[in-house]
Amino acid sequence: MPSLSFLGTGSGIPSSERYFPCTLVHLDRLRLLVDAGEPCVHLLRERGAIIQEIDAILITHGHVDHIGGVPAFLQGAMLYGRTKPLSIHLPQEMISPLRAWISALYLPESGLGFSINWMPWDPASPLLWEGVTVTPQANGHLELCYRGLLDADSSKACQSYSLAIEQGDFRLVFSGDLANSSELSPLLSKPATVLVCELSHITPEELAGELAKADLKTLCLVHLSEDLVGDREDLQSKMEEILPAIQDVMIPEDGSVIDF
Repeated sequence: MPSLSFLGTGSGIPSSERYFPCTLVHLDRLRLLVDAGEPCVHLLRERGAIIQEIDAILITHGHVDHIGGVPAFLQGAMLYGRTKPLSIHLPQEMISPLRAWISALYLPESGLGFSINWMPWDPASPLLWEGVTVTPQANGHLELCYRGLLDADSSKACQSYSLAIEQGDFRLVFSGDLANSSELSPLLSKPATVLVCELSHITPEELAGELAKADLKTLCLVHLSEDLVGDREDLQSKMEEILPAIQDVMIPEDGSVIDF
């Protein structure tokens, strides 16, 4: 039975109520961690031996709220005696800096006790695991957020992705962080069981416009902007009203588990 465990559902703004983005996906024997915002290793430890069992970490982009927990995860896995190889899938531009950061933190990869397979995203080559397919779709989030910053490095590739995870009839879409709502259109061109969608960089109205004709059963709203996070009940009621065809509209709390 597929399930989602929402470890962190917050935005990039630190909060005492919501941690940075991190979702654990269970698909039969396969366990995937989508993004690794802090303090993911502590939240995983509360779930027993899952640190040793995760098959892969899927990083949507290089913003610190999505990737900052990776070194602590690796250290925790080492200290708990993990031996199982780990795949980390992420933007190509983040591999060398992240490996250098891990080394600088006195965590030599050769001393972890398990191997890491660093895999850059390639939209033309979906990942395949025992009947599960993960397809990345490039989006413009980092291009929009980064290019206009003072002293922004023009050489940066600004790679960011949304993800579609499929197993049989179950289809799970992670929006990641977006540049605009229209980037969801290709992801929802075929039926989806659940969409986990951010609402920091697009508005509820923009999202509703994209979902009006989508074949979607469950909508999970995460990464809420500061003006929305305090009115979650009103937001949920509003989205249920304007999207009556969607069976379930949810705003998961940190720690929420949804089975399908």
